[in-house]
Amino acid sequence: MTHIRTAAIALLAAAATTASADDQIFVGGPAGAVYVADSDTGEFTYFACFCIGPIVSIQPLGSDLLVADSFGGLWQLDGVTGVFETGAWTGVQIVDMAIDGEDAIVVKADGSVMRTPLAVGFPQDTIDAPAGVTSVLLFDGDMYVGTNTGEIHRKAQGESTWSLFGTMPSAIRTLAARPEALVVADNLDDARRILWAGGPDDGYYVTQEVVDAGYTGDFTLFTRSMGEVSVYDAETSTLVDTWTLPVEASAIFVRPGNVCKADTNRNGVLEAGDFSAWVAAYNRGDFIADQNNDLAVTPADFSAWVAAYNRGCD
Repeated sequence: MTHIRTAAIALLAAAATTASADDQIFVGGPAGAVYVADSDTGEFTYFACFCIGPIVSIQPLGSDLLVADSFGGLWQLDGVTGVFETGAWTGVQIVDMAIDGEDAIVVKADGSVMRTPLAVGFPQDTIDAPAGVTSVLLFDGDMYVGTNTGEIHRKAQGESTWSLFGTMPSAIRTLAARPEALVVADNLDDARRILWAGGPDDGYYVTQEVVDAGYTGDFTLFTRSMGEVSVYDAETSTLVDTWTLPVEASAIFVRPGNVCKADTNRNGVLEAGDFSAWVAAYNRGDFIADQNNDLAVTPADFSAWVAAYNRGCD
């Protein structure tokens, strides 16, 4: 990737430009159905259904979606049509899931964490993690876990030991990533942003029956078990809207829209940091790196990203 990084740095002299996005919000429910809405209307329509059990996590897998249910299923969907492509049965009860390259990082109901190669399906290795893990998140190569004691721990890329990243009053229910901070919610319906640099809590939310969290542009989204998505202003942490689903809600995943794909870190501004975000996404095989919309992550996406960056965003 050295040649790509060197070439791109020379192209980042343009002034920062405001960006916008027409994001898609995918929400899964306890009955196994997945619904999708865009960020403009907040109206949900049916996307897919396994109808097996509660959906606990929805994650990007290239241009597809990987959906985990609490009974141990990992289901791969076409990210555009919702058509089932392939699946794996882990044989364990799952409470959360993240993707690390070709593996799924699975949090089991007993609080342990296991690595599951997607090509195999069954967990292969137990990850040495703090006791009582309830949630997992990977961000910029680092792994974060929340526990049933309200602690959030981080293991930096290349390190073997965990460090305490933050605490909450009660057991951690969900972890989500914004470009500038970790979003965390606990079982007492408190939610905060904690800066990645490890600074003090930056913002505070009061939610009810929160299950999962995500973000889109200037907003932080919380799914609520009664079938709602609460929309909070990311800077002021105030509730600005509530979206209603036709079913109960659990996991949430936001797929950035195509209005300004060059804004890879999704912070609303075109800047040098977008290139670093694109390189990280490319190395992960993340759909965000798919700049030419061919549903694959290839070196050709670098040229497409440069062209999109130079065009700017309205």
